[in-house]
Amino acid sequence: MQAETLKRSSQKTATLRLVGLRGPACADKLDQVLSALPGVSQVSVSLADEKATVTFDTAQASTQRIQVAVADAGYEALKPVHGEDGNCCGGCGG
Repeated sequence: MQAETLKRSSQKTATLRLVGLRGPACADKLDQVLSALPGVSQVSVSLADEKATVTFDTAQASTQRIQVAVADAGYEALKPVHGEDGNCCGGCGG
């Protein structure tokens, strides 16, 4: 049971604003790129919202590594967003 609790506590979900998505093919490509990263367990790329929501194991991946993968794929990932409406919640100072 401790291992399960530890596993859950190392999961993090980050939502990144995206720049450069031009259509469904771009969203699909980025979904595949992010899903292939070690430690990533779930990816949702929204073309309409220009956001990617990624759930990952913090022992294997980081928000910074995800941003690099987005850039390597030819897109730009802006600062993570924290509020449900897509704006920063203000708690991080960003």
